[in-house]
Amino acid sequence: MSASSEGKGQGLFLAKRYPEDVRSRAIAAVGDRRVRNPMDRTIFREVADEYDIGEQSLRLWVKKHDADNRAAPGVRRGAVDDAVDNPPAKMTQAQLEAEVINLRKKVEKLQAENDVLKRAFVVFSSEWEK
Repeated sequence: MSASSEGKGQGLFLAKRYPEDVRSRAIAAVGDRRVRNPMDRTIFREVADEYDIGEQSLRLWVKKHDADNRAAPGVRRGAVDDAVDNPPAKMTQAQLEAEVINLRKKVEKLQAENDVLKRAFVVFSSEWEK
């Protein structure tokens, strides 16, 4: 191992850098596919192949994105109205648009989950009456 690679902390692995737009599009593609088919176990492999990126890199990006969304400052569970009425002042227009898209995807996912729960309730309640 050369002194230059040790100094940079890279060791034997060289990290491939992907453009930010590729990252954001790939993360959005994973989110879309999760909403459409939450049980699909091939999402990461397919999206990674589609965008010609590493599958593990994609997994890490999505994991970080999910963690960032869960731990967003100023947004508490149950405080959706506060977040909608008082968006953070330092967000750019592009960030606000991305947030709107993200929230719409979450609403769509929650509505799909709600529909599944409604159907399950009907099934179980009809069996309970027998």
